[in-house]
Amino acid sequence: MMKITPIIALLTVFSFSTHAEEGGFKAGETAPPPHQQDAGYKGTEDTRENTINKVRDLNQDAWVTLEGNIIQHKQGESYLFRDKTDTIEIKVPQKVWKGKEFEADELVRISGRVQGKGESTVINVERLGEP
Repeated sequence: MMKITPIIALLTVFSFSTHAEEGGFKAGETAPPPHQQDAGYKGTEDTRENTINKVRDLNQDAWVTLEGNIIQHKQGESYLFRDKTDTIEIKVPQKVWKGKEFEADELVRISGRVQGKGESTVINVERLGEP
């Protein structure tokens, strides 16, 4: 019985140290103030003023949100989108539609990633819905 107690104690110590190395949330630390955060959800307020003319100058893979109209189905997943400044090609995978249908006169909000630059810019849409 005496030999089993030290073994159990050693196993307990090793099991606690193993769990301590796994990581997770540490409640003792405080988060930085909001003005010092570099990433995270900023909401659509930051992207609402984007226009197609501005999007053409953004970096590859920039996240954008635009409001306008889908005015033409080109082929496959390609559509023509128009806002108050210009038109641009967008790619909308079938899963993004989520069974909804929009007509050319309906205002929609699209969010996605910029591909290309200048006149060859395309937006790969990841979210689509009513504004």
